[in-house]
Amino acid sequence: MTISAELMARLLAAAVQFSGLPAINVADLPPVETVTAAALSAKMCPDRPGGCSSVAALFDTETYRIYLRDTLDLATPMDNSFLVHELVHVLQFKRYGDDYFSSCRKIVESEHQAYRAQNNYLGSEGIDWREGNLLRFMRCPPEEGEMQPHQSAASA
Repeated sequence: MTISAELMARLLAAAVQFSGLPAINVADLPPVETVTAAALSAKMCPDRPGGCSSVAALFDTETYRIYLRDTLDLATPMDNSFLVHELVHVLQFKRYGDDYFSSCRKIVESEHQAYRAQNNYLGSEGIDWREGNLLRFMRCPPEEGEMQPHQSAASA
């Protein structure tokens, strides 16, 4: 699957518009590699790839590469919306660095922003569909120093 420079520029512009993150030059985008669903699952969940079989795309901060499932048809807005989602992660990485993805809370926050941009893109393309519905059920364990719900900030 070859992605034209024109399509990448259009999808990057959508990622910028719908995320509110600062634009970057198209030349600064990571390479995009197409992989099988099995290979993508193994990259996303190396310890249990079967649990990630529905993953369509992944931005890998360590290799600075976007991986797309080889069954996506980037001529369709539904499928290229996954690239918009990953481009939001690239923009986050460029803006905040790798530390932005360093905790459960930060990852959930980054996913909220990426799904919001993806869904707004879909809407702009006339597609009444929402990705990321399961994100609302994700819960992170308390972080160090964070008060538990049963704790109180007041002291005697």
